[in-house]
Amino acid sequence: MSSGNICRICLGHDSLTSIFHKRGLSMLSTQIMSLARVHITPNDGLPSTICTKCITKLDECIEFIRLCERSDVELRLSLENIVKKRKLKAEELCVDEDGSSPARTENEKSPVVDENNCETTSDLHKDVYDKNDKKRRKQQCFTCGKVMSSRFRLKTHLITHTGEKPFSCPHCSKCFSLSQNLKVHMRTHTGEKPLQCSVCGESFAQSAGLAAHRRKHTGQMPYSCVLCPRRFRTVGHLQYHVRRHTGEKNYECDTCNRAFITRSDLKQHMLTHTGDRPHVCSICGIRLTRSSHLKRHIQQIHNSQKANVKVECFKTNEKV
Repeated sequence: MSSGNICRICLGHDSLTSIFHKRGLSMLSTQIMSLARVHITPNDGLPSTICTKCITKLDECIEFIRLCERSDVELRLSLENIVKKRKLKAEELCVDEDGSSPARTENEKSPVVDENNCETTSDLHKDVYDKNDKKRRKQQCFTCGKVMSSRFRLKTHLITHTGEKPFSCPHCSKCFSLSQNLKVHMRTHTGEKPLQCSVCGESFAQSAGLAAHRRKHTGQMPYSCVLCPRRFRTVGHLQYHVRRHTGEKNYECDTCNRAFITRSDLKQHMLTHTGDRPHVCSICGIRLTRSSHLKRHIQQIHNSQKANVKVECFKTNEKV
């Protein structure tokens, strides 16, 4: 079968468009790969188009998944509220306002109460969870399924799903959902690096950076590409690599409309428009646009791989 003008999904010929067409922050190919166990890359010898009917079905699949997730969250929250209300009713039956047990009529079908610990022995909770599973579910996120070590950690974790970011940095415009995340972010302004590698002594501001660094010593490559045999130390490196396969470029320059894989690549590209050279050699004072150029300069010109590299951020007209 020819891989020419046919739909890659249904093999039809009507109303075709590129399967690598970008919608929002991702391409059609990326959305398909997230739902089906297929690999779609540019120039792989297979059809690179998709028909409008299959795009509609893709949208329906995505909407169906979102509907399932929304309904699950809503139902679990409703169930949790019911459990809370029943628990409050049980507690009200234990102690009246004057501290004594409330009077009950013979016809009143109230649960039996243990006076020592004020816990009902009725089936108010048995119809929801058994004792052990209930404790586990109290600490499990209903949105993503992640199990937390305590109810306090679960409460703080739930904020990450609401989109609420009440903690703002006083030095920049970034906001965070958790105070701990803000505390870690502040280290980028203060230069604090409290975490140290036990092997080489290098310091880090974040635990993720230290964990990734340790893999340099151990040789661990836990993240593998599903499209080729390559493996990586960090999930960020893997994501960058996969986007090179798919051709996905979500960050576009407002000046020249060039698109880039990461925000870091775009930020580096913007220096070609502004003329900024933020990386300065502490030995001779020459300024360069990239940190990699500075390292190469020190190695080749000053013959020192461990020179004290000073980085400053202000404009200069000096060129290399």
